[in-house]
Amino acid sequence: MVASHLYRMGKITNQYWVVEGTHKDPNDRHTIDHSTEKQYGPYENEILANSQAMSLIQKNIDDFYHRAWVFTKH
Repeated sequence: MVASHLYRMGKITNQYWVVEGTHKDPNDRHTIDHSTEKQYGPYENEILANSQAMSLIQKNIDDFYHRAWVFTKH
């Protein structure tokens, strides 16, 4: 995961994003087919981002090569 921070009223908070798509190797997020990539976010906390990722995974449960990942970024 790549760490990033957003400064709000003197407070540092992380921004969480969800990326979904089809992968050549479903266990390696770096093998995503960028033509199928979709991003969602930012989410202010990891719980909301994980919930979105789980929902996307469940919607595509029959596609072995589909994955959704939660990460932080700038």
